Amino acid sequence: MNRLGHQAAAQATWLSICSYEQLYGDWHLGWQHVVAGAVVASSMCADDWSPDADQGGVMAKIIPGGHRGPTHMPELVFAVLYGLSLVLTPDLDWFLMAAAAAWGSHLAADFLFGGIPFALATLTGNSRRIGAGFKTGGKFEKVLTGTLTALSLPLAYIAVGGNIPFQYPGA
Repeated sequence: MNRLGHQAAAQATWLSICSYEQLYGDWHLGWQHVVAGAVVASSMCADDWSPDADQGGVMAKIIPGGHRGPTHMPELVFAVLYGLSLVLTPDLDWFLMAAAAAWGSHLAADFLFGGIPFALATLTGNSRRIGAGFKTGGKFEKVLTGTLTALSLPLAYIAVGGNIPFQYPGA
């Protein structure tokens, strides 16, 4: 998936989490955290602070395996995020969730378009990427990117606490 698609996926994922929490959860983020999380998700879904850090620049020289190598293994990403959860203070939960939204949506998108490696499969000698096999840059990617972008607008409204006229009392 291209950069714009990764950003659309990260924003829709982050805003979905915030909207769910606004409607049903007890996390109650302020609009400042929603906006800051959107910036974090947008900056960590592509390029140097994303799984694509293995694609070019300094990090590509450090990270073994080339593009869609270890940084695209869901198990490794989960381990890194779990490690962060152990050292971050509770008031930075929003940052961790925004990072998880960015990295998780990136891996989900790459699973759809081109495939990703799984650590267990790689360790047992299977070097193939596993995924849905949709064409990167194809029509489906363009439709998905547009749909996720359009969904982000109402999700952002809900996430920052906008009035929802169709909401049942007590929900």
